[in-house]
Amino acid sequence: MKRLALMFVVVAGLLALWCTPALAHNSLVESAPAKDARLAAPPAEVKLRFLSNVDKSAKLMVIDAAGASAIGAVSVDGKFLSAPFTATAPGTYTISYELASSDGHPIKGSFSFGIDAPPAPPTPSAAPVAQAEPTPTGLAEAAPPTKKDRETPWFPYIGGAAIAGLAVGGLLAFIKRRRLSR
Repeated sequence: MKRLALMFVVVAGLLALWCTPALAHNSLVESAPAKDARLAAPPAEVKLRFLSNVDKSAKLMVIDAAGASAIGAVSVDGKFLSAPFTATAPGTYTISYELASSDGHPIKGSFSFGIDAPPAPPTPSAAPVAQAEPTPTGLAEAAPPTKKDRETPWFPYIGGAAIAGLAVGGLLAFIKRRRLSR
């Protein structure tokens, strides 16, 4: 009986260790500005929030259509990666990030947003037009997850089923031995 219990503990421990890395991947949760957003004015900063804490070695780049950098110094604060936005010209900007998950797996991604040109001043003969409220630059949801992002890893389910099976099997073996010993 002791051998069976020891074997159960060893197998359960190995399965638990084997399943843990599948749960360690980080991913982008929110961004400001959001993917494909069209802003009326430049944002004050670019801010990304991730599922887990971000390592200090993470990289954030924002470039304009000509390939010039559009941000200042990058800062990391827990789950956030941010930098002040320094560009003022209308156009399309690409945000790229690169970081490592706690298991060492590299996470990379990029998306674009745009800043619209300010509207032309009204001509004196034209009737006044109401100005639209500027879009807030607070955190917005990131792009909808891709098929790969929605796939659920199967390791934890198989590991959990194996552990549950071993537990039930061990319990049944214990009960059977106990009844036979009486």
